Amino acid sequence: MISNTHKLATLLFMLAVYAFASTSFVTRSLLRSSSDRVNLGSDQVVNFEEIYDGSDREVTNDDAGQLNEKLNTSFTCDSENTTDFLPPNHVVRRSLHGVIIGAMKGGTQALHNILLTHPKILSSSTGHGELHFFNRYYQKLFSQQAHDVIPRQKTRLAFLKILKDRKVIRKRNNGVADITNNKNKNKIGFHSAPLYLFSGRKIPARMLCTAPWVKLIAILRNPVERAFSHYHFVYPSSRIRDYTPSFDEFISNDISLLKKAGVLRDWNTTNFDAFSGSAEEFNAWEQYLIWAKSQGPVGRGIYSIQLEIWMDEFKKYNKSIDDDLLVLQSESSKEYPQESYHQAVQFFGLEPRTARKHEHILAKDHHATDYSGSDGMSDKTRNMLYKLFEPYNKRLYNLLGKDEWVGVWDDSNGDVMTTNATKSNYTIS
Repeated sequence: MISNTHKLATLLFMLAVYAFASTSFVTRSLLRSSSDRVNLGSDQVVNFEEIYDGSDREVTNDDAGQLNEKLNTSFTCDSENTTDFLPPNHVVRRSLHGVIIGAMKGGTQALHNILLTHPKILSSSTGHGELHFFNRYYQKLFSQQAHDVIPRQKTRLAFLKILKDRKVIRKRNNGVADITNNKNKNKIGFHSAPLYLFSGRKIPARMLCTAPWVKLIAILRNPVERAFSHYHFVYPSSRIRDYTPSFDEFISNDISLLKKAGVLRDWNTTNFDAFSGSAEEFNAWEQYLIWAKSQGPVGRGIYSIQLEIWMDEFKKYNKSIDDDLLVLQSESSKEYPQESYHQAVQFFGLEPRTARKHEHILAKDHHATDYSGSDGMSDKTRNMLYKLFEPYNKRLYNLLGKDEWVGVWDDSNGDVMTTNATKSNYTIS
């Protein structure tokens, strides 16, 4: 028989285990909830998951006030006693000679691959061309840094460390493609990160503080077609899921966020023009980006706002938009890749030259999206999206001020698959 003493000891031990497990659970819960919070640099902490819980409720004035505190779009570049421009042969300057900032599903990968056929151009990235240094790496490296202060020298050193840590590239063919290799000191580097365009003001501020010499390329696609390609990228028919939303659902959710944030509003043309480019619009855009995270199938196609943010940051560093920002049409680049290659290479300050692999790379279809199994896009949905994007497209044409952009996406008879179905679950009223 088990003695009472033994029973009591067993009971006390079980109680102790339960108390420890409960404490651990509470601790983990507190850590999880704290990871969802953002310290505003004072005693006030705002939990954005509580502000937007995924429901369809309207954003209140209180919510907007809290968000605006977090969305301080004024950034300070701490030069840390360094010069604006590094020497031309410095590895960081050469490696950040150029950046393709977007747009996602616009042909960034195709352009990246074609540019690498030039004998004096190397990739500063890892993997298939993307290097999210100014978002992912920066967030991790400077998580303790004041949100609105950018440490120039520390950021440059961090970028250099990332370059030197690319062991695969350093070892491949004795470092022939490694921008940090002394044998490549007469070459320039670039990387791609389509999220940079869709990032609000923080990425332009970080990048231009770090590398005010950088040259940027944006390659833009018809926003309706881009959204449809985005959907099939996120939900390819080849991947089996328990539930796959329809294209209508996919974009409807994003349109709801654009409305909640105050980017999309119901008004006439006069009011739209007055709102365009205002501080109120840019604040609404920053709020929308927090909710959209990295998705934004509709928002990513509102190019005018995104480019205006970059151009505004250009002014702070006296950068020339004509000399340091090249905007290409995705459709034209796909049809005439050699022309886009020449434009981009000359924009980087080089003479167009080709390696042996150039023609092979040029002939590949880098833009292919797998639409197999797709029901296409209904005419009603298609027309709704054209109506939504129309004022922003016109604003883009005016912003770029070049004849080849005027009305380029006004024709709704593009190459996106369409059906004669008229069923659509929403409007933009």
